[in-house]
Amino acid sequence: MRLFIAVPLPKDVQRAVYTAEEGLRVASTAGRFVPAGNFHITLRFLGETNALADIAAAMHEAVKDARPFLLRLGTLGSFTHGGARTSYLSVTGDLDELFRIRETLEAALFEYGFAGGKVRFSPHITLARAVEHGDLSKIRIPNAAFTVRSIVLFESTNENGRMVYTPVHTEPF
Repeated sequence: MRLFIAVPLPKDVQRAVYTAEEGLRVASTAGRFVPAGNFHITLRFLGETNALADIAAAMHEAVKDARPFLLRLGTLGSFTHGGARTSYLSVTGDLDELFRIRETLEAALFEYGFAGGKVRFSPHITLARAVEHGDLSKIRIPNAAFTVRSIVLFESTNENGRMVYTPVHTEPF
């Protein structure tokens, strides 16, 4: 199973993110855009593994002292990886709690034998990969906020050339 752990987005926030993505789509000449139902904030990509019990235990450990916290949609940005640009929407709000959960999750996953995450954590919502665009300053970002109350283990599958993310385990707090 190809797995990752993420903060899910409520439906109303998914719609707000899609509005921003539509603006990016209009301003772009190329790119692979994330389907509306796939928006999330990745905490850790795990790759191919079937260690569901260990992952669920690590997730439980990561949120056992967590409290619900507020996040907001931020600004558009992009980074280049391997020569291709990825465009994203940043998040703001109670990032201290998000970073604490992420750090605790990393430590718990390490205890269960998962090698440490190699990527510096920068919370964001991916909108498009291999995207080409110019100035993004005129794209309207909806004012949307949401309360984070869980983290979710997702399975990622390719169905007819489209990525589908299916929740496998939810750890509420």
